[in-house]
Amino acid sequence: MDKKARDESEISVSLSSDPTLIVTDNSGTRKVALTQDKYTIGRDEDNAIRLDSDFVSRHHAYVIRVQSLKSPSMFRIIDGSTSGKLSKNGLVVNAMQSVRSHDLNDGDIVTFAPEVHILYLAPR
Repeated sequence: MDKKARDESEISVSLSSDPTLIVTDNSGTRKVALTQDKYTIGRDEDNAIRLDSDFVSRHHAYVIRVQSLKSPSMFRIIDGSTSGKLSKNGLVVNAMQSVRSHDLNDGDIVTFAPEVHILYLAPR
């Protein structure tokens, strides 16, 4: 494999001015820069971030930008659809607690299902 092909097949976790999600599911791993104020996450194709797993709800969660004195680019993840219907399996943050809502901090890992998770990277 040549260098260019190798670089494109790997996820680089370079420093970014945008908050970033590293998404891992049955389709592999990919990077999503959070440049908008709201993202829906789930198995259905109408989600901004689609997760490939039968264990993920069709509309599993959503991420919204929140105003904070700590960081102007802070995001919160909320379990369920934007209409309020909770996901079937919920969300687990950092393999320790099940949450309905969580303000994301640099390095947080949110698990949606077995082998399906996101890593949140705050801008540096």
